[in-house]
Amino acid sequence: MARRRPKAFDVSFPEAAAQRTAAEAEHTANGANNSAPQSRSSSVASNSSLGKRKSDGPGSTRAPKLQQLPKDAYYRKNPKYILESKNLIIDGEDPDPEEGEDEKPIRELYDFYIFDPIHRNELVSLVGLEQDDGVERQFEAAGKVRAHFASDEDEGQEEEEMEVQPTSVHLTAIMRYTVDYTRENEPFYIETEYAWYILKTPAEEYKPFYQHFYNSRRIAQLVPEIQECIQDEPESRRIRTVPFVKHILRNAPPISASSRPPRRREARNKHLPKNKASTGNPDLAVLKAENQNTTHVTPRIAKLVQGLVRESMEVVGPPPPPVNKAERQKKPKKNIEYNKQDRIEGNLEYCKVVQIEHKPYTVGDVVLIPRDPVLELGWPTPKTGDKIYNFFWFGKIQSISPANQNAHLHWFWHGSETAAVQEVAHPQELFLGKECHWVSLHNIVDKVTVHFCPEDGINIKPHEFFYKFTYDAALAAYTSTDTQQLKLISTQIPPDNCLVCLLKAEREQMKSPQELKDEQGLRNGVSFGGKHFHLEDFVLYHRQDKGDGPADIGYITGVEFRRENTMVTVRKVGRIASLGDLLPKRMLRDERHLYLTKENTTVDVQDLIKVIYVPCTQSFLPPQVTVEDWLDLSHNHFYVKYTFPRLRVKSWNDRTKITWPKLGVCTPCCRERLKGRKAMYAFLQQAEKKRLSTLDLFGGVGAFSRGLSDGSGCLEVTHAVEISPSAAKTFKRNSPQTVVYNQCANIILRYAIKLYEGHKVEIPKQLFNGEDLPEPPEQGDIKVIVAGFPCQSHSTLNMYKKEDDVKSNLILTTLSFVDFYRPTYAFFENVPGFLNFHLNAERANEHGATGEIERGGLKLYQVRHGLLQAGHYGTPQRRMRFFLIAAKEGHLLPAFPQPTHDFPDTHEIKNRDGRVIPVRATRGTAAHPFVTVEDAIGDLPRFDWNHPRPDREPLDKREKRQRRAATIPSFKCKVAEQHCGFKGRIGYYSEPKTTFQHMARLNPTSDIQHYTKCLILKKVERIVSIPLKTGADYISLPNEQLEWQIADPMSSVARNNYKRGIYGRLDKDGVFPTTVTNVDPTAKQSRCLHPYLYRMVTVRELARSQGFPDSFNFEAIGGNVVTMHRQIGNAVPLPVGHALGRQLRKSLFRKWEAQRAEAIQIDDDENENDDHRNGNPHHMAIEAPGGNGSDDMDIYE
Repeated sequence: MARRRPKAFDVSFPEAAAQRTAAEAEHTANGANNSAPQSRSSSVASNSSLGKRKSDGPGSTRAPKLQQLPKDAYYRKNPKYILESKNLIIDGEDPDPEEGEDEKPIRELYDFYIFDPIHRNELVSLVGLEQDDGVERQFEAAGKVRAHFASDEDEGQEEEEMEVQPTSVHLTAIMRYTVDYTRENEPFYIETEYAWYILKTPAEEYKPFYQHFYNSRRIAQLVPEIQECIQDEPESRRIRTVPFVKHILRNAPPISASSRPPRRREARNKHLPKNKASTGNPDLAVLKAENQNTTHVTPRIAKLVQGLVRESMEVVGPPPPPVNKAERQKKPKKNIEYNKQDRIEGNLEYCKVVQIEHKPYTVGDVVLIPRDPVLELGWPTPKTGDKIYNFFWFGKIQSISPANQNAHLHWFWHGSETAAVQEVAHPQELFLGKECHWVSLHNIVDKVTVHFCPEDGINIKPHEFFYKFTYDAALAAYTSTDTQQLKLISTQIPPDNCLVCLLKAEREQMKSPQELKDEQGLRNGVSFGGKHFHLEDFVLYHRQDKGDGPADIGYITGVEFRRENTMVTVRKVGRIASLGDLLPKRMLRDERHLYLTKENTTVDVQDLIKVIYVPCTQSFLPPQVTVEDWLDLSHNHFYVKYTFPRLRVKSWNDRTKITWPKLGVCTPCCRERLKGRKAMYAFLQQAEKKRLSTLDLFGGVGAFSRGLSDGSGCLEVTHAVEISPSAAKTFKRNSPQTVVYNQCANIILRYAIKLYEGHKVEIPKQLFNGEDLPEPPEQGDIKVIVAGFPCQSHSTLNMYKKEDDVKSNLILTTLSFVDFYRPTYAFFENVPGFLNFHLNAERANEHGATGEIERGGLKLYQVRHGLLQAGHYGTPQRRMRFFLIAAKEGHLLPAFPQPTHDFPDTHEIKNRDGRVIPVRATRGTAAHPFVTVEDAIGDLPRFDWNHPRPDREPLDKREKRQRRAATIPSFKCKVAEQHCGFKGRIGYYSEPKTTFQHMARLNPTSDIQHYTKCLILKKVERIVSIPLKTGADYISLPNEQLEWQIADPMSSVARNNYKRGIYGRLDKDGVFPTTVTNVDPTAKQSRCLHPYLYRMVTVRELARSQGFPDSFNFEAIGGNVVTMHRQIGNAVPLPVGHALGRQLRKSLFRKWEAQRAEAIQIDDDENENDDHRNGNPHHMAIEAPGGNGSDDMDIYE
């Protein structure tokens, strides 16, 4: 008797299967008439037979229901598809598996067809693998194949040029399919002779056939979960009596009156492929789909996104106040009146009121204008729908011209039109815009009531609207409306009462150069573009040679106003760091160290960018005032020490030292700068005493919050949430004062809210040690929330996104934390694809959200968002990311930082609506050159990998390696070892030569973790065989070391014109490509070989690419170097966080100054009253903080 093959039911539910088998055996023994099993297709070895459906009971004669198959269809073979073979390597797969590894690779199959090759490629359902339709069949598949990774952390991290196209493959015979019915989210697999394939998305033509197979099995996957949910309900017995529920659970074991046995999660299908990468690795296990927790949200966020999210979320916390439904049901009655025109006294061209269709329209009314393309407002195309804002624009009448029959309107934006709000916009919320136009009176349809609502509690009727924020489309910023400014301008007579027009006129005036004079009436500079440029100011101006590089620097010596333009004469100023080998060997190439020359040039005033502040080093009087303190205050602070005859320096000996009497400075600018410096020191002293407590969500190793904290000097990261055990340990090691929760953010949110409400809640455990979590912070404790929520679902490279991906909804968890804690500021980071992220591309229903949330998505916060390039802020890496900044009403919203470093990436940085973000990315305008690979890592200790097979090298190369080993140590790279390289306290190759290196080494450390991961022998041999040339890669390998992936004409590499970069060497004068979590010479990010050493980059070199200081140590369970790579690749570059922190500091400083000025004004008033009472009306003494000004003047004199 042939051995019985295991069925899917058997391997998923072994206990139940054993009981059923015993029952069948007993039935056979009693002489039951059992039919012989039908034969299968001889060409297919399938282990995936489902058990036959049992009858509904004794005597049942009902025929089983069969799902109707689709009409016949056929697959057309594509000659461009690669035939699957044992040599097939998919992009991202390791072509050299570790020794002893013989498991089949796991891949993902998209846009697939399954067909019968012996019957004209007829499309067939996988059901045919287990149900004989009387035809001898074979089963093959074809589709687009991608490698399957244990972790999808790198989705969205890479640059667009790194995009891995799927490989079109014709699969060999399908051996079986497998379904694990014990795991709700487990995918469906098919197996061939060479690989496992996860069935992702069928081709459009094959969908009906796949649904025929998929639907019933997917429902079967959900049945155990349904049963568990029902048993958890108090009314479970009653629910089980519902006919549908009773039917699907008819074969389930009876519910126990006392308790039920736990579901056997361990009974996993033994035929499913094993994902070895996550076996025993807790850092990967927490990222797997089956281990993701349900998204937890507050009631406000849940209501806000109702109908926009497919996932069934868990709502925690009390609901928001209900909407007055009765008030919303009231429908207004139209009231049309006929009135005459009413002109303004003294100005007959304009009037206050105009009658349109006998209805009065007054200055200040908000009117509706049809969305007419003729107006050419350049606004987004309206969405389809039946809402009023889909058909009309809203505008406030500023002035009316009856003679011309037009009105001047100040426009509002509806929330659905703005870049950030869109889907979550309140249907009645408007935003005051920065645009105005003249519109024909004939285009006015009606007027609407619009309330200004700075606070909650104002009753808004269903036909009315409200606003409280101003929206600047150019900046993608939502800011508090300046009501005082609006009130002031409204007192003016039309047409001078339009704020937008006045601001436009002011900007136009700034475009014309204006002469500046000193107190004696002598010309001392020029005003242009809203900036003042004085004689003896140092300035940045547009690079004049039109080449690559940073802005030019000059020292103003004259201004000439001509009829056609205004020219500024400057002495050329150079950068010490640009002198390279002319400098003494031990001299630091500080990017802010300048030198003056005697060479003059003239510059058009339009090319001036900004003033920078450059005292000579002799002006500093340490320890009271140091160069380091000066530079730390602002990116616009520099220093100068020498003069050279010309900009092109020939010899270091040509220098002349500058003394402070010989360096003239602009006295007004000097005084203003010293006043600001003194105030900033006073502010920082206060901020140090009371830092803003910060919560870092999805914190990783804490890079984002650390950068913000270091850059602002005003934050203290008190709490952090991170799900990865190793990353959480790293966070705690480098920030010991922070309370770190190694747990899912959803669990922490539920814990915090339930605890706050007084519920008795089970204390969650730390994942890394199983101990109870500390109590979360209470409401009011958190002033800043930082979140770099996972980005894989928002990647533009993720072509096959799952709409119900739990990770997509972690933004909602983040917003729920903001809703619960109501911080003063919030900073979010994600991949650029987040700009195109919609909560639900296919809404749950055509009407979208069925509920409403009072005051919409921006209830309490001003918002600014956009894209920043890390290289623009001193990161030696190309990395574009999305950032969002939010500030509570009443607080200044930080601006985005302008680039400080010139960078090769000059792509326009645009918002979701296509508008360019005003971050000055043009080359030749930044203060510093970009930080190169050599600038970042050139001082680190040097070492090579040994050649694992030296006997295979020519004699001359072997001798060359031996000579090289005398000066550069080499190590054996053994795959069995944890790492290869230096460990413990070691010296550096050289003194720090650049500012970047100097900053990385500020704090000493006992272990800089300067080692690589260990690779198998074949990879090591290839790496040490790559020439030490810029850009060298696998193309340079000898033929005997090439592999199918990079040599065969049928491989995906060949079909992509032999894409470069595999086993790629970095350019020491270029930058790192985007640092990702999977760093390997054959991975998607494969250009990871050291520029001039025979090895791949080390942990410390990768850390430097993200701006981590050497004192920052990475923890990894088991010392796993790959885990350290993941921590580094997931981080927000510290220089970017630092730049954002500087902008936060500016906002806090400006608010502090305003509050101080207000307090001084009050004191003045009180002192004046006291003085009058004391008979001394002129006495007033206000002491500025930080001492008197005379001491500080030494910095310039």
